[in-house]
Amino acid sequence: MKIYLVDDNDNFRKTLKFFLENHLNYKVTGEIGDGKGFLEKSFIDADIILMDINMPEVSGLEATKHGIWRNKEYKIIAVSQYKENVDLQQLIGAGFKGFVSKVDVFRDLETAIKAVVAGKLFFPDDIKLF
Repeated sequence: MKIYLVDDNDNFRKTLKFFLENHLNYKVTGEIGDGKGFLEKSFIDADIILMDINMPEVSGLEATKHGIWRNKEYKIIAVSQYKENVDLQQLIGAGFKGFVSKVDVFRDLETAIKAVVAGKLFFPDDIKLF
């Protein structure tokens, strides 16, 4: 499984990369620290993209909307520290296939990835529909 990381927190990206490669045996094919950089890439070689929602300049929501418009095959899972501020309708409208809280990432990420790769959506029950 090939994973691409988009998150402005360098330490979180490093920790997540270590977890994905050493505990889940996935391959991280690339990483970038912001949505703008993600959109500047012409091609991303990944089965799954993990996208932080809250980033400076171009948010994960905007980066996902534009990224999906460019490549409808992208399977993007939102990752955020702020679960209580997340709107399920907004995530699905942007094109996200799933959501994992940074607090629960080590517990839920593998399940989310497997669900999304299988063509399903993965959104925890406690995400609000505004």
